[in-house]
Amino acid sequence: MHKDIWNIQHTNIAIVFSLAVIFLHAIAFPNYLMPFIILSTGTMIIFFFFVLLNYYNRIWQGCTSFTTRLFFHSLGYRIIGIALLYMLTYFYDPANLPMEVKALDSWNYHRSGCMVADALREDRSVTMALARIWKSETDYGFATIIGYIYFLFGKNILLIKLFNALFSSLTVVRIYQIAQITHDERSARLAGILTMLMPALLWFNGFFLKETILMFIIVNIGFLTYKIILKRKLRIINTILILLHFGVVFYFRVVLAPLLIACTILQILGYRTSNRNYKISSVLISVLFVVGSFVVMQQLGMDKHIEAAIEASQDQFGNELSDTSKKRGVTYAAAIISPILIAAAIITPFPSLLNFDKEQLGIYAHFQNEIVRNGMYFFVFLGLFNAYKTKNKATLFVGGFALIYIMILAASGISFQDRFQILALPFLLIFMADGIAKHYPKRTKHWIHYLSVIFVIILCWNLFKLSNRGLI
Repeated sequence: MHKDIWNIQHTNIAIVFSLAVIFLHAIAFPNYLMPFIILSTGTMIIFFFFVLLNYYNRIWQGCTSFTTRLFFHSLGYRIIGIALLYMLTYFYDPANLPMEVKALDSWNYHRSGCMVADALREDRSVTMALARIWKSETDYGFATIIGYIYFLFGKNILLIKLFNALFSSLTVVRIYQIAQITHDERSARLAGILTMLMPALLWFNGFFLKETILMFIIVNIGFLTYKIILKRKLRIINTILILLHFGVVFYFRVVLAPLLIACTILQILGYRTSNRNYKISSVLISVLFVVGSFVVMQQLGMDKHIEAAIEASQDQFGNELSDTSKKRGVTYAAAIISPILIAAAIITPFPSLLNFDKEQLGIYAHFQNEIVRNGMYFFVFLGLFNAYKTKNKATLFVGGFALIYIMILAASGISFQDRFQILALPFLLIFMADGIAKHYPKRTKHWIHYLSVIFVIILCWNLFKLSNRGLI
């Protein structure tokens, strides 16, 4: 095993950091300790993530049939994740079974899916059915998928969660395949393993929400973009497939479509090659994307939603910051922490480790997701630095989407919302893998310094939440 790949020393450092964060809050704030089952389960998830990262990296770096193993192991972990979330709801929010704790949008999606299934069965308009529950066509995508599954197989919520697990596992494979193109095989395998095991991805896979399938669509657009670069014979076909993906994105989260179009064109035009034919065809394909995208928008009637989104963005920071802050029990009247969240937008959200009211259950229950991400993002920065230093233009799509999307979240004041952040995570894991796999002088020493800073920030974040409610 290469000494610079994730090893037992890295595992031990990460586990010690995680346990230190948890134990400090348990000792310092015993009156606000979360339920023992949630605390112990989250701690075990952190432990197994780092141990399994070392294990899979050690035994899979030279194995054959890596893609097949990656898919089926990913599917197995995602099914386990669904079961664990079911148990969490069973013990702490049984009224929401078989959904997740504090489910709200999930039930709306289920109801709208049932309405679509009924409309299909009775030969009625699907659009008219969805208009009764959703204000805009931009929420029709996931509900339509649910409706067709319900129509074909029956109205079973578990089917949708298994459907999410399937596409989440395909996303893992796609990340590996993209990383093969943007980096080397060793980094690509590590990127696949990280995506397979990452607690935040397993968490959202178990939710009855659109983010999992939306992640697959985004990642698949990236994969097809790289196929345009590498496969000359299929460029037109892959271009048409990407345009179809854009059309689907409009029905999931409309503001993502212009960003994805821009990143696709940026990658196609910016790819470094001496092939004269590619340079000519890249310009033609980019023009086709621009024209095709406008046609898709007009045909779907989505141009008005783009205009509305741009107009609304002027007041988006204040409105969304206020709404999401109230949901998380954080008021930004003083706004003293806002600059910190904007500056640390890639690292956020930070874990909430304290139980001070019933509404916090759905927030502190996934503390393990944030602790792992906060600690591991040091390697994301290393990977991004390496891409900049080596002028790796193959990373324009994955890096461009992740960074610009997070900048948009930061400007909107919602970078600390895990549900929004999750869409950038798969691409960031590619850079994380590269940061782990490549050699950097004094990397371990600098990582420990980084973890020390993160340790203090997490403590300050939880102190801020208590102070903001007048509890300290």
